Amino acid sequence: MMKLIVLDDEPIIRQGIVHKIRQTGLPVSVVGEAGDGLSGLELIRTAQPDIVITDIQMPALNGLEFIRMAKETEARAEYVILSGYDDFEYAKQAIKYGVSHYLLKPLEDNELFEVLSGLIERKETENNRVQMVESLKALAESSHETARQGALTRFLQEEDVSVEDGALDTLAQDCVSFTAVVLRLEPFGLPHHSFGAGEEDLLWFAVKNIVTERFGTGGIQGVLVHHSLHRFELVYVLGLGQGQERSAVSSILEVISYGIRNYLKLGLTVGIGPYHDKLKKVQESYREAKQLTKNAILHGANRIYSANGMSAMLANRKSIIGKEDIKMLEDWLKKLETDKVYRWLERRIGSIVQDPNSAYVQAEWFCVDLYLFFNRFLLSNAADAEWTIGEMDDLLRWLQQVTDWHEIAERMNGFARNIVGLLSRRDEATGKEIAEAVKAYIDIHFAEQLSLQSIAERFYIHPNYFSKRFKEKYGESFIDYLTSVRMRAAAELLRDTELKVHQIGERVGFEDPAYFGSVFRKRYGETPKQYRENSTS
Repeated sequence: MMKLIVLDDEPIIRQGIVHKIRQTGLPVSVVGEAGDGLSGLELIRTAQPDIVITDIQMPALNGLEFIRMAKETEARAEYVILSGYDDFEYAKQAIKYGVSHYLLKPLEDNELFEVLSGLIERKETENNRVQMVESLKALAESSHETARQGALTRFLQEEDVSVEDGALDTLAQDCVSFTAVVLRLEPFGLPHHSFGAGEEDLLWFAVKNIVTERFGTGGIQGVLVHHSLHRFELVYVLGLGQGQERSAVSSILEVISYGIRNYLKLGLTVGIGPYHDKLKKVQESYREAKQLTKNAILHGANRIYSANGMSAMLANRKSIIGKEDIKMLEDWLKKLETDKVYRWLERRIGSIVQDPNSAYVQAEWFCVDLYLFFNRFLLSNAADAEWTIGEMDDLLRWLQQVTDWHEIAERMNGFARNIVGLLSRRDEATGKEIAEAVKAYIDIHFAEQLSLQSIAERFYIHPNYFSKRFKEKYGESFIDYLTSVRMRAAAELLRDTELKVHQIGERVGFEDPAYFGSVFRKRYGETPKQYRENSTS
């Protein structure tokens, strides 16, 4: 969780910023607020934030001077200026001080989200890099063996990387067949079973001892690698000598899996990559073994997954959806027979899951093929397919994050639901007209609890794609437009009625009176009460 502090001399604006930050849902915690630069310096010292959002014009010490002095004492934080002044000199000075972003008031929700998510990603990348570098340095200083693990990790992951390692050299000389075995443990915390807090090294020693001792007893040479970046991943690079059977490896892994699960009470999924006749090809084996561990999504964890012709399957990739399937799907979609599409989807995904020889990559292929079919169908029967099913990149990113095969069925059903919903509303808005229809809907229903997801469900559109295109068409995000409509309505009610401020806030869609006041002030430069007084005077 990233730590963040907010500096602004106006409490209501600070509260509004804090509220917006919490509404983003991002992994960031507001650990302090201040109304001037001197107090901000003290917060820097005590809270040690990762991100600082500060105004420029503040008493005692302005924002730019605060940043200059803060950077002398704490260089790790990222600084974001939020100012009401669109002044080039301010911006130039901010760049000089290494400020990450210069934002203008009033702060837009989507702009805040994009800035924070970008900073969080950058900080996490930087932290990971720093942690990796520091870890590798510490390992090198403390033990030759642990430094060796970092080198072996790079050997597995990076092309054309050679490593001077006696055990690998011996393996290459003594053996004629090589593979990589990925052992992915389910994440655990301490205390765990008989291991107390602070005994993680002891637990890892027990795991590694089971692996190396069992392979050693079975006469299988190899090198155990504890991945430097993926904490719960072990890789056993092994070699078979002349006359040694590959079946022996599977038998030993059964014993290892049993020991880790039953004696250490840890979940374990194993992937055995394809065998190669040269050690330098073990990287290919590692990549396929890692992919095989994803089969746990279809068939469950605590199992051993072997290549078994996976390389041939990958080389002979063909569409999983046949011509007859396409004819049926087209017919059902045109007739709006959603139930038949759903049942077909569940049968096809179910058949992949129920086949003991299937692999997760086949589920990925099915999703890609189905997406391509949906895309072609929409292009033939409705405008702008991406409005309904999004872009291919959205799908591919999502497939890397799936943890359960039921998610796949639901996602594909969601595509079909959107398509049928769109076709059933053929006489309403389609294609690029959807943005206009949504805009008109907001103009009428702005007081309701609208969200990007609720709009997407109502209009059968893909939320990510719609969000991009709405901003392209109207120059502002969906959230910004909704806020503008609500603020105009609120201003009119303040001028023309005697309703209380909190009642007006509720009427235009704000449940929190303080947040309504903050948003209104940013929009009009004065509180709702001041606006009413100035409008009637």
